[in-house]
Amino acid sequence: MGSGTQGAAHVRRSVSQSGALRGPAATARWFRVGAAALLLLGLLLVGSATPASAHATLVDGRPADRSALDTAPAEVSLTFSEPVTVPRGGLRVLDAEARRVDLGPVDTGNASVVAVALPPDLPDGAYVVSYRVISADSHPIGGVRTFTVGDGVEEVAATTLAAIADDGTSVAARRVGQLLRGLGYGALLLATGAAFTGWLIVRRPADRAVAHQLAVWSALIGVVVSLVGVPVQAVAVTGELGAAWSVVGLWETATSSFGVASIVRSALLAVLATVLLAGLPGVLAAALAAGALGTVVLDGHQRSVPPTWLLVTGDLVHVGAAAVWFGGLVVLAAVLGRRSTRPEAVPAAGLVARFSGVALVAAVLVALGGTAMAWPLVGQPAALVGTAYGLTLLAKLATVGVVVLVAAYNRFRLVPAIVAGATVSGGAPGGAEPPVGSTEVADAVAPGALAVDLEQRRATTAWSQLQRTLRLEVALLSGVLLLTGVLATTQPAAEAAGFGGVFETTLPLGAELELDLVVDPNVVGRNTFHLYVLDATGRPSEAVEDVRLELTFVPAGIGPIRIEPFFAGPGHWIATTEALSFAGDWEVRVVAGVDRFTEHTATVTVPVAP
Repeated sequence: MGSGTQGAAHVRRSVSQSGALRGPAATARWFRVGAAALLLLGLLLVGSATPASAHATLVDGRPADRSALDTAPAEVSLTFSEPVTVPRGGLRVLDAEARRVDLGPVDTGNASVVAVALPPDLPDGAYVVSYRVISADSHPIGGVRTFTVGDGVEEVAATTLAAIADDGTSVAARRVGQLLRGLGYGALLLATGAAFTGWLIVRRPADRAVAHQLAVWSALIGVVVSLVGVPVQAVAVTGELGAAWSVVGLWETATSSFGVASIVRSALLAVLATVLLAGLPGVLAAALAAGALGTVVLDGHQRSVPPTWLLVTGDLVHVGAAAVWFGGLVVLAAVLGRRSTRPEAVPAAGLVARFSGVALVAAVLVALGGTAMAWPLVGQPAALVGTAYGLTLLAKLATVGVVVLVAAYNRFRLVPAIVAGATVSGGAPGGAEPPVGSTEVADAVAPGALAVDLEQRRATTAWSQLQRTLRLEVALLSGVLLLTGVLATTQPAAEAAGFGGVFETTLPLGAELELDLVVDPNVVGRNTFHLYVLDATGRPSEAVEDVRLELTFVPAGIGPIRIEPFFAGPGHWIATTEALSFAGDWEVRVVAGVDRFTEHTATVTVPVAP
């Protein structure tokens, strides 16, 4: 009996000596870890974003790029793949001396089409069309096009064109903006999730104080990031550094969907921090947190993809559940980092058990909301494996699945072991409420000292594992947030695969050229192929003499069906055909003849919708 008591005492001493960092030092450490995680999330979002991620693309322009006109057009118009907004001066026509000559914007009655009027007496000469618009997800899209009026007119000088097309300032601002978006997204989820956790799950005042501190600091970070993002967005949209302090530039950005969402979010997060610092009722903090989360639907791609109501509802459910899950996990890890195994094992395990129930509901809601959002954006299962969006979504789902498995291991394996170790030596201290299942575990434990020692050893091991697995859950959910950010800046799978209508992709054509292939409307029957051969600068190239198409229906091995497109302008070929007579995967092979002896080929699979 004595040896068993000494063994149990040894276990208690070892637990005390090897316990996790406790008190203010542990809380400070978790604040630092949280801040580092937010920064890392933002940096990873910057690294993962590419220029091709913008959802809106230019699908047509009048006059055509590099076209030679006999008479001046009445206007210049550009058509995009989705609704866009045009900032002040976002569409301009300039002459060869970079002087603006257009008369201002024209109301086209179509949010996907933008236009400016030209003077009726526009003289012969070379002209540059410079455009910069904002897609539905607040990403700026820009470029230049040229045309000439009259006979024998030379094109705009390369130096002038390069100066007009210079986008260095805008690109840098977009990178900074992506960093701020990542930080702001993480701060929003952590602040609101910690506030909900402090209201719904945490019971001890000291633990609730930890949750509130995390929520306050995260909210303040979110306020700063959201407000700083407004002038950065102004620079990204205009391409001019002065827009950061220009009254006109700031006003345009502040009144855009991006600006309204940022300002409303900042205000709600600031009030949330104030309420928590003042110790006002938790229900008020929860209401403010819900309002802050609701701002995610004020700006984003879900507002332009039908059915809008489904995507908006799914986004709200998805983000709200993710906030509770992620914020709750961080709070849980921070709280447990302040506790030792004894005498606080049972209340700690009870906290884990309570959070597990909430996390289960959150996981179900995340799945439901994510499904509601993903279905319109994916369209068909084939788009999951054939597009960057689909593969990223699968990676996100797999990561969430691992998190659920880790959480289940915590709830059904580690928590009962911790409770059993504490219960056999005297029950929950201080009248703490043991979690569900503790009575059954206590009844099954032998009363001998050896059994007590064994259970406490198991409890010690389980406690150590629980702290590690909680940190693992936080890391995995941070990865989920990263993948969510990547999805937000990636072309939807249905659109990329052609299930959402027009199919468009860009392929390498030889070592120095690119092929932009468009299939419209990409359904069984009559379709029009547009083939754009582009140089390294993204402008139409005249290096290709002729182009042909070879179409093969992969499931039945029908083909290749050879089609000769007609030349429509510099670097542009068009073919209208009814060859796509079956739904499914069609292999499209493009053969471009550079000269009599040289050909470049590009092949892509086009999933044709019924």
